[in-house]
This record gives sequence, C-alpha cells and structure tokens, in this order.
Amino acid sequence: MEGLAPLYRRYAELELKYAEELQRLSETVKHPVLSALFAAVANDSRKHSRMYLALAELAESVTPAISEEDLRTISSTVERHIEMEASMIRTAKELLDKVEDVRAKVVLEAILRDEVDHHKLLVTIRDAVAKAEVLSEQQLWNQVWLDSPWHGAPGG
Repeated sequence: MEGLAPLYRRYAELELKYAEELQRLSETVKHPVLSALFAAVANDSRKHSRMYLALAELAESVTPAISEEDLRTISSTVERHIEMEASMIRTAKELLDKVEDVRAKVVLEAILRDEVDHHKLLVTIRDAVAKAEVLSEQQLWNQVWLDSPWHGAPGG
C-alpha cells in the first residue's frame, strides 16, 4: 500500500487548495446562505484533506494500537454522538416537512444528508470499537488460558 501514499498526499494538497478557494469565496459573498454553503463545502474539503493525510500515514507505516482506555473513551463518546445525530436527523426531517421555501429546503436537505452520513460513520466506528474490545478481551483470555503452558493455573 506504500505506493498509494504519494497519491493520498497529492489529493490532500488539492483538497486543501479547494478549501482555501471556497473559504475566500464564502467570505466575499454577501448572501448569508450562499456564504454558509461555500464555507461548509470548504470545511468538508479540509476534512477530506485530513482524511487523505491519515490514509497516507496508514499506507506508509504501522499505526499504533488503540489502548483499552482509548477504546472505552471512544465507545462512550461515540455512543453519545450517535444519539445526538439521530436527534438531529429527526429535527432536520421535521423542519423539511414544515418549510416551504425552496432555498431553505436545499440547505436542510444538505444538513440532513450530512447528519445521516455522520450517523452511519459513527455506527460503523462504534461497531468496530465493540469488536476490538471483544477481541482484546478474547486475546487476554487466550494468553491466560489457551496460549499458556499452565492453562491459566499457577504452575500447571
């Protein structure tokens, strides 16, 4: 996968360049909704840049293991945010049903898509973390029991 790292880095640079251009545009446009939309896309491009850099690091080296403490922190924080995203999805849907202004609908639909994407991503992360926690505990038991010449008992 190391061959992909330069490509990921190039895409990261491009995304950052796009982000800067869109940010400048958002700061010059007087219309509040258009300005907000350009700023939002700029933020997404910055996010994509960071993700490409993470992929480059992944392709270039071994990533550090996640500690048990980090797994617990991630798990509890992600669970809370999954609930928040679900609430925001309901809110965006309710607002979409009430609003008649086409311009507002465009913005609300963009928000709803983002919230749905965030929710899916967080659920995927939560499930992966839960699997990692189970795997970690299973590895511990394997070390204590299966992989041990004494099968978990002191001295045999």
